[in-house]
Amino acid sequence: MADSIEAKLAVLDAMNTSLGKITNVQVRLTLAGETDLANQLDTHRNALLGQIEELQGQVAEQWTVSAATLTEKLRDANNDLQTRIRNIKNQVNVANNAIQIIGQIDGALKFLQTVVP
Repeated sequence: MADSIEAKLAVLDAMNTSLGKITNVQVRLTLAGETDLANQLDTHRNALLGQIEELQGQVAEQWTVSAATLTEKLRDANNDLQTRIRNIKNQVNVANNAIQIIGQIDGALKFLQTVVP
């Protein structure tokens, strides 16, 4: 059974939430003087944005992964992102947390490439 448009829109909404969290980290890094990390994160954020836009263009098409699977993965990723944002906000291993977020984005991009054939 194909996912409903509403289920796909919920996935895209969660992805945009992730993008917002990543943007938050980028701004925090910039304000903390971590310009190189902020720029690296921005490059990855833009790649993620491009992938989201591609998925948005295919909402009515058949995805190769169910919306439920995507929603579960996004929920877990957003929880981890929130923890890393808190760590950056509290000045705990800022560089390491930023690098981990970049790694998460790369992992998400690889996964999302399987969703959009």
